[in-house]
Amino acid sequence: MTAELVERETHEGNWYVLVAGLARPKEPLTLAPGVSLVPLESPLSVFDLAAAGAVGFRAWAVLEPISPLCTCEIEAARDSDVVPGYDTLNRAWLSSALLVLRGFTRHLGVACSAYSWNTVAGQQQQNAHLFPEQVRDEGLDLTIYEPRHDLPRFHGSLLEFHTQLLVDRGLRNDEVCDEDVAWVFKNFGTFNRLASESDAFRLALEAAVDWRYTKEERIAIGRIWAGIEALFGISSELVYRISSLCASLLEQRGARGKARFQAVKRLYGLRSKAVHGEKLNQDQLVAAMSDSYTLLRELLVLTIERGRVLTSDDLDDALFG
Repeated sequence: MTAELVERETHEGNWYVLVAGLARPKEPLTLAPGVSLVPLESPLSVFDLAAAGAVGFRAWAVLEPISPLCTCEIEAARDSDVVPGYDTLNRAWLSSALLVLRGFTRHLGVACSAYSWNTVAGQQQQNAHLFPEQVRDEGLDLTIYEPRHDLPRFHGSLLEFHTQLLVDRGLRNDEVCDEDVAWVFKNFGTFNRLASESDAFRLALEAAVDWRYTKEERIAIGRIWAGIEALFGISSELVYRISSLCASLLEQRGARGKARFQAVKRLYGLRSKAVHGEKLNQDQLVAAMSDSYTLLRELLVLTIERGRVLTSDDLDDALFG
């Protein structure tokens, strides 16, 4: 375990997660009790990151190429922890996961800090006038080695930093709107509870987020379907049973149900071809990946709307009424 991870685990205050790839909100947005999406007041420059590096953020240089994409942070308050449920830092992850389910698949929480990234962003520019004053008062050597405008000691580390990110065809590039915030706020507690109570639900939720980090579409498809299968707990006769259950749960009986059954069955066939290395062109792979993710997202939303993990009774009722 690295020193940064030790510091991260032993910190008992709020956590601030730097977010890349999300449109900057115009004002702070409350995503859940004690969890907010907050805009950065100033651009985050390489000089700001270097200043954080000087006080303990050893991995600061990794973020330099994407610093222009970092426009906001997720603040998770320590006193908002609930039991059972995620701890402070993971509550920030959960809110990010719910934004992924709302279509914002291009964003990442790239680093965490024990104080706001607004303290870091623009820090060098805001304090530039102090440098000549300190040189005049104390001399150049003391100004360089003991600057008055140092940041507080940094506690934190990199999080989900990835050099490549797969995205679905339905991704959103717009701002997080009031409807998104209301949906996340409404469902945050249910996701938090289900993820803490059910290993299968947590696996499916993690699959809905981390398929984006895989190297190519075939692996992503396999990861997404691992989440779908986890929700159903099925280990045999997969293609027919999953197709039937998805159609029964997501559509009414009749033509729409039959069409969904056939669509999921075709999708599972593409999944099998993808993970077993059969020939598929790029458009087929991207379509299979996007449609599989949409199916997993629909099933997760259905689960939280019911407020509990799907049981065998739910599946029997969906099939037989």
